Amino acid sequence: MLVALGGGALLAGIALLGAARARRPVAEGAEVAHASRAGGAAASSANEIVEDGFRHEVAAWSFALADHELAIEDVGMGRALDALLESRRDAVLVVNGGFFDPEGRALGLALSNGTLLSKLARAASGGVVTFDGTRARLHETETFAMPEGTRFAIQCRPRLVVAGVPNVKRDDGKRSERTALCLRDGGATLDVVLVKAAAENAAEVPGPSLYALARGLAARGCEDALNLDGGPSTGVAARMPDGGATRELPRGPVRHAIVVKRR
Repeated sequence: MLVALGGGALLAGIALLGAARARRPVAEGAEVAHASRAGGAAASSANEIVEDGFRHEVAAWSFALADHELAIEDVGMGRALDALLESRRDAVLVVNGGFFDPEGRALGLALSNGTLLSKLARAASGGVVTFDGTRARLHETETFAMPEGTRFAIQCRPRLVVAGVPNVKRDDGKRSERTALCLRDGGATLDVVLVKAAAENAAEVPGPSLYALARGLAARGCEDALNLDGGPSTGVAARMPDGGATRELPRGPVRHAIVVKRR
């Protein structure tokens, strides 16, 4: 789903709870700050975003990029992120990727294993996360030039956090489920973040604003962060150490999915 950014009144009442987070293994090769509600994983109140009195659960899988590769797969406007996970033996997590147009064509740069899947859309603004096999970096779209040795790149919008500072300056009034890529440790660590309304809030509001998300991610230590496609495209599937899988499948179709693989 293509997200349009607009203006709106600034709303108060945004908080990130649990600055000292307890980590729990949830995906093979990963750690999680707050377990997803799916797959029977243990619930925790350590990480959540509270906005306008509504509570939103933050699930974050953390990967050392020295041990992992990033790739993009065409899901064919489907929803089966779990099937993609199961079809790739080396995959440990699959999350929805970037935007697409009403005809299902990808919008924005997508590069996987050095192969161009979709061209840069400079007019779409936002940012690009690149990975060269060692570190990930977040770039602004307007001045982006492909770094030498880039193996993975994904464009989306907006850049939520830049150099540790929230980059969304006002609340546009929109509330939705969210997914994001968070870079830490100078780009050596990648967090895949999914935020959805807690069960008691889901009938009233599906998730937080981008304004609240940006502040929540900065508070949990993201040095840079890029918003991915949200709303009905929000979804993740992750392997668990016992051989099972955690699933939060998208409500709507997805063009591209980002795959985190073991080396």
